[in-house]
Amino acid sequence: FINKRAEELRDFSANLLSKLIQIPSFSGKEERVIRFLENEFRENGADDVQIDKLGNIIARLGNKGPLIAFDAHIDTVDIGERKLWDSEPFSGQIKNNRVMGRGTSDQKAGMASMITALKILSESKDDLPFTALFVGSVQEEDCDGLCWQYIVKEDKIRPDVVILTEPTDGNINRGQRGRMEIEIVVDGVSCHGSAPER
Repeated sequence: FINKRAEELRDFSANLLSKLIQIPSFSGKEERVIRFLENEFRENGADDVQIDKLGNIIARLGNKGPLIAFDAHIDTVDIGERKLWDSEPFSGQIKNNRVMGRGTSDQKAGMASMITALKILSESKDDLPFTALFVGSVQEEDCDGLCWQYIVKEDKIRPDVVILTEPTDGNINRGQRGRMEIEIVVDGVSCHGSAPER
């Protein structure tokens, strides 16, 4: 059923992604796309939609069983040098079965897929053995991890499983908790060009 419906909704997903691309949402400036998503979540079957104080949007479907969260950050980096683009960065043009523009794979396609999944699951939500959260997180590009830290600590939401829709070339990757940043400082003499004199 799910695969069949996903195939039937292929154009719905592509057109939704195109609309998402047409709304610039640089990190820290996501409000317009959040408001767009608020409407889309409601129209496609969410039982509840909330925007937290950080700006994350969280839609819920169902109210029983384990809590499974699906996440796509909806901020993007800037476009860089415009002359390096072959097409308009915010056109959302659909060409040769691809949607073109800033944020397509990282990570607005994940969000479009999540809304399609919400639509499909809502059609049989009485049989849903879990509660699904669909999260559009903010400021990921500038402050990786801050959005989910806020969701866990301030919103008091602790899912049993979180599925990130980051692009992986179609592979399913298993992650784990934790992150490490290391700064290495080395004292010494730098040699440029030829070897130093002895």
